[in-house]
Amino acid sequence: MKRSLKLNPNNKPAAAAQIKAWRDKHEASPVATTLGSFDCDILSEKRMQDAVDEFHNLTTRNSDGTLNWVRGDNSVVALTQPELQSIITEAVKKRAVRSALLHVKAFMFKAQEVKPTPTQLADIDFWLN
Repeated sequence: MKRSLKLNPNNKPAAAAQIKAWRDKHEASPVATTLGSFDCDILSEKRMQDAVDEFHNLTTRNSDGTLNWVRGDNSVVALTQPELQSIITEAVKKRAVRSALLHVKAFMFKAQEVKPTPTQLADIDFWLN
């Protein structure tokens, strides 16, 4: 009986498509702000801005005038209009910096002779450090 050694595919060098896929996944991941971690992909940003713009017309506000918002970890926080606006401002800036770094790193990873492994690519800290 012939035995074959099967390598864990997560320990083999990543293909360019895997590098791009992980870059895109990390790019869409929640962004840490002073008020917690929030989703800040383009659609989430639009939802936040729409809520800020129409804050006083929203019938879903709490009795104290705050609006419940779901964080990136699915916990709920009650926010005022200025707090929600500050989250947008902070998250968009951080997303832009992170996105630029992710794209530069992806280019570097693809150009390296020895590519990182999918296990390494799954760790956002690997990308950002």
